[in-house]
Amino acid sequence: MANSSTLNARMKLCEEHLRAENAHDVAAVMATLGRQPRYIVNGTILEGHEAIRAQYEDMGLGDAGGFSQLKVDVIAWHVGDEAIILEAMMGGTHTAEWQGIPVTGRSFAVPVCAIFTFDAEEKVAGERIYFDSALLLRLLGVLS
Repeated sequence: MANSSTLNARMKLCEEHLRAENAHDVAAVMATLGRQPRYIVNGTILEGHEAIRAQYEDMGLGDAGGFSQLKVDVIAWHVGDEAIILEAMMGGTHTAEWQGIPVTGRSFAVPVCAIFTFDAEEKVAGERIYFDSALLLRLLGVLS
């Protein structure tokens, strides 16, 4: 069972991680991760810093990517001994090709859930991220 000091430090790390995401500062996001991070995004596994960095850049953090104005707005944080869970709305505008989808110019906002886990050094060991990808594609005008 994690003590309150550990839980507070984890919460601060998650808030720092989210601030870096919203600032589109990939280097700062990566600095919150442990040595061997693992993300699972709607079932797709990303292992290691390079794969995770590429995912962030593909989405629009950094200089390029499929979406501009990408932002995550917190609805609620849920803090537990094993993980911290984030409920949020993720939004942006589709301004560059993304996963083979030509630019639509459409904006979107979709609910997202992220589950943060931690390693022995109290860095982010990983995230499990869930969102309705069909809803995202409908909002982009790709699906009807």
